[in-house]
Parts: sequence; C-alpha cells; structure tokens
Amino acid sequence: MKKSVICIVIFLMFFIHSSVGQITLKSLIDMVELNYPGIAAKQSEADAFKERVRLEKNSVIPSLDASYQLNYATYNNITGMSYPGNLLPISGPPSTDNFYDPVPGTAAALIFKWAPLTFGQRAASIDYYQKMYEKQLSELDDEVMKVKCRVAILYFDIVSLNELTAVYKKNIERSESNLKQISTLVISGIRPSVDSLQFMGEVSKARAEFYKIENILETRKLELQELIASENSIEIQGSDSLFVNLPRLPLEIAEERNPLLAMAQLDVEANKSLLKQLNRSWAPRFDIWGTTNARGSGIWYDGTVNKADGLSFSRYNYGLGIQITMPIIEISNVRIKSRRQEAIVRSSESSLELISKSLSRQESVALNELATSIKIANEAPVEYEYNELAFKAMQARYNSGLIDFSELIKAQYDLLNAEANYRIAFINSWKSLLMLSVVRGDMNIILNQIKE
Repeated sequence: MKKSVICIVIFLMFFIHSSVGQITLKSLIDMVELNYPGIAAKQSEADAFKERVRLEKNSVIPSLDASYQLNYATYNNITGMSYPGNLLPISGPPSTDNFYDPVPGTAAALIFKWAPLTFGQRAASIDYYQKMYEKQLSELDDEVMKVKCRVAILYFDIVSLNELTAVYKKNIERSESNLKQISTLVISGIRPSVDSLQFMGEVSKARAEFYKIENILETRKLELQELIASENSIEIQGSDSLFVNLPRLPLEIAEERNPLLAMAQLDVEANKSLLKQLNRSWAPRFDIWGTTNARGSGIWYDGTVNKADGLSFSRYNYGLGIQITMPIIEISNVRIKSRRQEAIVRSSESSLELISKSLSRQESVALNELATSIKIANEAPVEYEYNELAFKAMQARYNSGLIDFSELIKAQYDLLNAEANYRIAFINSWKSLLMLSVVRGDMNIILNQIKE
C-alpha cells in the first residue's frame, strides 16, 4: 500500500515536471527505481529468500498428521494391511489357511513429531538463509545503483545535447550570415566567386552536423523513455547551473557503501554459516514422537468373517516416545564436504579482499578524474572567449581582403569546437562526480550538489 502511494506521488511529480518542461534528475531516478523490470526481478528473488528464512524458523513447530484408509483386500492381508505413509503397521491374528476372499478393513491415525533439539543445525541453517537474503538485498541495491547510473548518464547526455543543438544552430546562423556578406563582397569584386560557392558548401555542412546532433539527442531520449518505462516523450531542459557551476571535490572520508563490497562480505558470512551447518550435520537428532490409531477389521481373532465390522473401528492404540538418531558412517562424508566448504570460504575471503582493493583503486581513479575534469572545465570558458575574439578578428580581416577563405573557416570551426567543448567539459565534470558517487555507493553525493 505504501509503495503504491509513493508510486502515485512520483508519477504526479513526473507529469507536473513534464508539463513545464523541467524534469529533475532525482525524479527520473525515483521513477526508474519503481518501474524498471530488472529491479522488480531482484526484489522478488530477495522476497523468496526472506520466505525461506521464515520456513527454516518454522521447522521448530511440531508436525501433526492425520490419516484415514479404507481397505478391501484379501483375507490373508487385511488384518496387517497398511498403506505407506503415516499409518503405523496394524497387526492382527494370522490365518490358518491361504484365503483369497476379499474382506473390508479400515484404519485411522494421528502422528505427532517434534524436533526441539537439533544441536545447532537449525540455527546454522537459519543463519545461512538470513545471510543469503541479505546478500540478495545487496544484489538488489547493486542493480538499483547500476540503473540509476544509466539514467543519470542519459540525463547528462540529453542536457549536453540540448546545449549542443543550440551551439550547432548558432553555427548555421553564423555560416548563413557569412554567406550573405561574402555574396556582397563577390558582387563588389572584392572576393572571388569561388568563395561564395565554398561558403554555400559550409552552410550545408553545418546543417548536416546539426542534424547528426539532433539524431543522437532523439536516440538518447528514446533510451531514457524505455528505461523509465514511460509512454510519454521525454523533454529535459536541464539546469543552467550545470554549465555555470562546477562540482566540488568531496574531501570528507565517506563510509564505504558500495553494494559489491556488501555482497562479497555477506558471501563470506553465508559460506561460513553453511560450513557450520555441515560440521553439525553429523550431530545427533532428537525427535519426540506420539501416535494414536484405531483400526477395524472384517475378521475376528477366531477367524470369523463379518464384513460390516470392517467399516468401523474396534481397536484403539496410542504411544509416546523419543528417538535419537546419529549418522555414524556419514561422518566421513561430512568431513569431505566440510573440507570442500572450507576451500569455498577461503575463496570468498580472497574475493572480498580483491573487491575491496579494486573499489579503493576505483575511488582514487574517480577522485583524480574528477579533479582533472574540473581543471579542464575551468579552462574551457577561457578557450571559448579567446576563440570568439579570434573569429571576429579573422572575419574583419577577411572582409578587408587580408586573409583567404581557409583561414576564416578554420577560425569559425575553432570557435565551434571551443563552444562545444565548453559544454562538454562542464558535463564531463558532473559525470566524473557521478562515477565517484557510484563507486562509493551513494547517489546523494551528486544529487545534493545538483540540488544546491
């Protein structure tokens, strides 16, 4: 019920944001967490292990089985007849001769069984499935983190591509403006006619580059729409702050919350629990049994046959006892299984150490990439500013006849690349912060900075 309410609220927020063209990264992340089928599949697997834990805990509850049977069998067997299952054998007087005439017989029984003491076997089994359940929850967290990362990358791609479409559209306008000026210069005889033809080609080239960016943008939107399971088109304008402000380096030491590390730790604990379960599987088993049964037979002790008596009970019995069972010869197999499980434990411990070192290295790499991305992004506006000034100067020199067409076009494309790199550099810095958030297992690292 609670999850349904949350889902409805997020849907309302999503459509409200859609109507004004502003969809936040957080709303997209919340949406994919509720809608992505892979997350639902992992949740169901975790639920299955949770129920298995409950099943193991319920094994302490006694069992009580009731049975009833009705026979129509040969005279020789009816007094001792018993179907396999819950009925204890019912004896009767032997027949002096071999008779094949069928006689009815009936029997009923209640069997009580309780195993209050398992010498640690039940506790080890419960602990094993509890660790497997927690490991499955960590796998769920890992799947959620991967999907959130994919959504965030698509979000940043769409935001940057929206900016790039504006940049390439401006380049088209710049090329068309230059074409008009050059056409005037050609008519005046200041510039050769070939320059006008070359700029016509540049205008067409600028449009083609714009169409390519548009196509990539639409593809990313469709990928995001599929990921969040939305039937509506995704329109993301993004935040201007992403291209004004740069992310900060998180200098504080963060608690390691990566699901991969939690999965490896729980794998070690689960394997140790299974080893404990195997080591105790040779221990004695203590059971309490109880039974009450009744029977009826169409044959009396003196051999008299009265078939009607076989349809009702004539003898009643009960019993109560304890049973201790110990697998003596099985101990050799237990030792072999234990040695195998000990090797598995050592392997899982080595995997944990490997994952821990790998995540530590990845965090160092992510921090270094973030610092480098911030430095590059700080230089991008300067590069753009000077290329813009250079283009204007080249444009004036071209109009004065001091330089040729190739130098002007080079300056124009240097300006285009500088303006595009400006946007890309800022988005790359946010993507670097995203990678650090994923390695540390905490998406709030990036969400809090975007919110600010």
